[in-house]
Amino acid sequence: GGLTVSGGDGLIVLAAVAYTMHVVRLGKYARLTSPLDLAASKATVEAVLSVALVSLLFFLPGGGGDSSSTFWTDASSEIAIYFQSLQDQLSSQSPPPLQGTTINPDSTSSIVGSQGSLILAFGAVLWTGWVTCAYTIYAQSFGQRFVSPTDANLIYSTQPIFSALFAFVLLHESLGVTGYVGGGLIGFALYLIASNSSGDSDGNADADADGS
Repeated sequence: GGLTVSGGDGLIVLAAVAYTMHVVRLGKYARLTSPLDLAASKATVEAVLSVALVSLLFFLPGGGGDSSSTFWTDASSEIAIYFQSLQDQLSSQSPPPLQGTTINPDSTSSIVGSQGSLILAFGAVLWTGWVTCAYTIYAQSFGQRFVSPTDANLIYSTQPIFSALFAFVLLHESLGVTGYVGGGLIGFALYLIASNSSGDSDGNADADADGS
């Protein structure tokens, strides 16, 4: 129940630093090229790297069943299980019965249920690919043509707060003490940065007025 720090926390910190550098670079190139070209190039690179990583993990020997398991072997095992379950669902799609044969209600409901699962999975893939990836890449590339990297990072930093709110409303999840403390620190940091930005803008406006 206490506060612990693991290797995964270090990876999250590195990811945050890498994403910040991405925002800074995007702030430069978003003004030099069109949002559609940036979104297309970024989505293509992400797709190629994702397929390459999944393929590498899929053919990685070993699994997560022994004491020597690692993050990579566990991920490889989970990917293999996922593709195996997908193959089982596809193979369970029996062809329609011939005319004059008796239909088993249990098998029919099983087929309909597995078809519904595949439709939901396919819809989730489309939503993830087109909305949460492609559209957000385009929107970010378009928005950062007019917003500085500092202000963009300020906006992106509110993501954990909104994620927690949606999890509370939709999934009925609750935050612990550390979660509330973290949310408070994010809100306080946003207030400090916004106040500082507002003060700088007022100072610049006064300087321009005095100079004129």
